[in-house]
Amino acid sequence: MEITIFSLNLWRYYGEWQKRLPKIVNHIKEKNPDIILLQECFDDSRFNKPGNNQAKQLNKQLSFKHCFYSIAEKLETERGKSITDPVFDGLGLLSNINVVAVEDFKLKKQAEDKHSRIIQNILFEKDGKKFRLYHTHFSNRDDWAKMHLQETYKLAKKERTKPIIAGDLNIIITNDLKEVTGDEYQISWFVKKYVSYPSKKEVLDYVLLPKNNFQFESIECNLNQLSDHCPLIVKLKFKKDL
Repeated sequence: MEITIFSLNLWRYYGEWQKRLPKIVNHIKEKNPDIILLQECFDDSRFNKPGNNQAKQLNKQLSFKHCFYSIAEKLETERGKSITDPVFDGLGLLSNINVVAVEDFKLKKQAEDKHSRIIQNILFEKDGKKFRLYHTHFSNRDDWAKMHLQETYKLAKKERTKPIIAGDLNIIITNDLKEVTGDEYQISWFVKKYVSYPSKKEVLDYVLLPKNNFQFESIECNLNQLSDHCPLIVKLKFKKDL
């Protein structure tokens, strides 16, 4: 059984969202993923009606079976200026695979960190098989991102079967991934090298697969016109019954 995951940092409403939205929709339709993971997915009342977050806007045209939005934080300032309208940053999930449950975990926030981060803990079921995915967006500093990875990995080890970990991990030092997860995960970038943040020629976005349960069939990250990040598209295969 194969599953295709499409992960993209939406870059909130920056970069002329109304022009980017149809391009994102068309690219998703072309790639036909089963699961879509969206970071920097905003519910911003300056640009949308309250509750009509960017995941909902995309799904209005995509019509995926499930659409979930998890709020990570309410923004009080932007670029040094106070925000008076309700603005929320979060994680979006669209899925044509049955979603059994979604639970949000709040990650630890360092004293100097201006942003709150969460994990979208998602339980899926396909063809009678259940599997779990941790969708997340770590803080944008090397040490904070590594601490979030360590915290996420500790949570993952407590699960009955280890979850997939995916999203914008903000990890530039790729060896940190191996240092934290050891030999238990197969990491997309180590399977196929790519750049997901082209303006700085960095890789920030990853999919980590538990080696005992999944394997990569294909990895693609080569389009940079949808956002400031490139979409990461992976096809994975179950290695055994979970």
